[in-house]
Amino acid sequence: MKSNNQIFYSLLVLTFVTVFGHTAAAQTATAAPATQAVAQKEAKITVKVSGITCSGDLKDIQKAILKVAGVTACQPARKASATSAFEVTYQPSVATEAEIRKAIEATPGCDNPSERPYRAKF
Repeated sequence: MKSNNQIFYSLLVLTFVTVFGHTAAAQTATAAPATQAVAQKEAKITVKVSGITCSGDLKDIQKAILKVAGVTACQPARKASATSAFEVTYQPSVATEAEIRKAIEATPGCDNPSERPYRAKF
């Protein structure tokens, strides 16, 4: 007959195996979609944006582009000028150029937030 300590340790081991076994299976299941997302093809485009007046505009536009689902990276190609370019990396299966254009052109102006001064050209 087993003592109370042996029964306790047996139950403790069984609990750990059950908990950690399920945790490992759950981590494997959630890691698979992340790996698949990385495997999706990405596209890189250069978008010319007009209506820029300062470096604050570049930051606001960059933030707006990065909020589009499927966009993985966005960098201004040069310093702020009346027309500046952005290099955008995105997943075409998730985001479209039209969505990126809409995000840019919906961004409020730095000088006057009630205006939408930016125009995008691909």
